[in-house]
Amino acid sequence: MCRFIPRRVMQGTVAAFLLLAMPAVDAGIAFQANYTDSANEGFKDASLGAQRTAAFEYALDIWEGALGNSYSGETIVIDASFDNTLGSTTLGGASPTALHQLDTGSSKYSVTALANHKSGVDKNGGASEGSAVFNGDSAISWYYGTDANGQNTEYDFVTVVLHEIGHVLGFYGLLENDGNYLEFPAGTGQYVHSDYDAFVQNGAGTSLLSLTPAERLTAATSGDIYWAGAEAFATNGNVKPKLYAPTTWAQGSTYSHLDETTFANELMSPSISAGETIHTISDLTIAMLVDMGWTAAAVPEPGTLAIWGVILVTSGLARRRRSATFALSA
Repeated sequence: MCRFIPRRVMQGTVAAFLLLAMPAVDAGIAFQANYTDSANEGFKDASLGAQRTAAFEYALDIWEGALGNSYSGETIVIDASFDNTLGSTTLGGASPTALHQLDTGSSKYSVTALANHKSGVDKNGGASEGSAVFNGDSAISWYYGTDANGQNTEYDFVTVVLHEIGHVLGFYGLLENDGNYLEFPAGTGQYVHSDYDAFVQNGAGTSLLSLTPAERLTAATSGDIYWAGAEAFATNGNVKPKLYAPTTWAQGSTYSHLDETTFANELMSPSISAGETIHTISDLTIAMLVDMGWTAAAVPEPGTLAIWGVILVTSGLARRRRSATFALSA
């Protein structure tokens, strides 16, 4: 499971454009939630459940606008719940429901949502494509609003949900802390990698797939691993995006995130500050997903923007600064 971690921020003021009477763009993929909490708990809590649900649905709508479908009726269902046992340094975690081998004989497996998208078939038969769990401990101060206006002492729930959904979609490596990939099925001695793993290289430009387990572990804790996909390379100014590889393996954070220092304001970096808000999916994140096989949503023709009314508003933007942090996980 990949995790998202907590951090402190400064408030800044930015200009933002709101478009009026903007025609809807149908991305084609439906995102749905399956709330699995027991009665009066988590998303079904009598006091907070409605706010939590509204924020989660808002995040699903954002993802719907980011990806295009590959077949009619393509739907991604995510089981969602709260848990009081995640500890004080984890905001949430997520994982795919299953792994699917699309090419017979290959050791590359796709997470369920991506396997469906690539094959054009719902391989899960309508069951969920992944699960996401969030910290329900009262010590975590959540902001459940969708207006990006939380306090500097609060963690923005929408931001964390968006991050965890990214892992369900395949922003998810199968490298283990011993340098092997996932043994799948367990006990068979067969090690498999994901679409994500296929794009990870060390600083010398060598795919980690071609290294020994010891060499992989060294690379993953070297601060020197990169994403080699063509779309992300171009989007990042013809520079390979750097991945998170701290000198000590951090379970759920190492390897399956963008580098925290290089991409401190990216949704898919491993930690978040109190007060930080990210309610968009960046071009870089989309490019990495496209490298893995996803389809980016269609956008309106540039000429149509001219006919929409535009107003200028001012909003507070939380800027990320490193300090005490919480982790987001996969």
